[in-house]
Amino acid sequence: VRGSASGGGAPPAYAPPAHAPVPAPRPPDQAPGAPYAAGTSAGPYVRTAPAGPYGPGGGVLLALFDAPATALALPVPRVDALDPNAGFLAGLMASAPAELITALHTVPVPSLETRLRELRARLEMREPDAATRALTTLEGEHADDWRVVWYRGVTSLVTGDHETAALSFDAVYDAFPGEMAPKLALGICAEVLGQLDNAAEYYRLVWATDPGFVSAAFGLARVQIAAGERGAAVSTLESVPEASIHYTAARVAAVRARLRERSHREPLLADLTAAGAQVTALGAFGLDPVRHEQLSTEVLGKALDWVLSGSPGVPGPGGPAAGPPDARKLLGAETTERGLRFGLERSYRMLARLAQRGDERIELVERANRFRPRTWV
Repeated sequence: VRGSASGGGAPPAYAPPAHAPVPAPRPPDQAPGAPYAAGTSAGPYVRTAPAGPYGPGGGVLLALFDAPATALALPVPRVDALDPNAGFLAGLMASAPAELITALHTVPVPSLETRLRELRARLEMREPDAATRALTTLEGEHADDWRVVWYRGVTSLVTGDHETAALSFDAVYDAFPGEMAPKLALGICAEVLGQLDNAAEYYRLVWATDPGFVSAAFGLARVQIAAGERGAAVSTLESVPEASIHYTAARVAAVRARLRERSHREPLLADLTAAGAQVTALGAFGLDPVRHEQLSTEVLGKALDWVLSGSPGVPGPGGPAAGPPDARKLLGAETTERGLRFGLERSYRMLARLAQRGDERIELVERANRFRPRTWV
């Protein structure tokens, strides 16, 4: 059953006809921006975890956007309840891909659903050639089935054929214009094709219609950052509700979106202050100590670079941004070179204590020592 929006109960069961004809697709450059059908059904998809606006480890903004991983994070078509192997597949949902393929090969009579599930498992195992061969066979036998067309889109995104992916998802969108999953997929296609305006429209529509699709919020934030709309991206990420299981990831991403790739010559005080307050709030919300300290070093490190740059607005004794002592603190550190160095030293020493490996611990202690202010004693 497709996952419900946060705070709601499970939606009623629904699935399109198993062999609904799919109309001819539009070229990707003709994909509409708006308006769209506003109504949504319970849907024929199961949601998966969203892909965030950063690559592994929260790296550079869009440079590490992983289209194959994002494709595999798209909602998964529900199993047709009338499929002869539907009951068998229900018990395999949590199986690892390799184990699942082994189990699928024990089915006496393979069905469309078992073959689609093996195709997805091949994609998850990074076996695109095997998946493509299986898909080609399915297309010859079930050319009018929307699920086969959907997996042509997913497979094409994984293999880098973005134009075919867009055409495939657009065909599914034509068949089921009220569904959010095809719009989300079209947003990804528009993003990888560099059609940022179209991508933003798709992502914005999905996020505004159904906040349960957190992938749309992350996608919209990625596109907004790429378009230079940093403030809008932060607002989008901060709109993920606290009830969502992806709330923490969205707030961490919002902190990074405020500060990454910012020039030290920019007036950063307001964003540094907001980022520091968010890190503190995340700690109270339950962010694990390692990620909390890592995020603290990012904020304090950016603040130190900014202070050392001598940019306008840098707090100083008696200056226009001086204010009371408490207002000049960031994550407990004075917003001076000395204070920020002490703050960074403290965070790196905490990370060293939390490190699991000896070599990592040594490296973190060395970083702490490099940031420690020079003293006469």
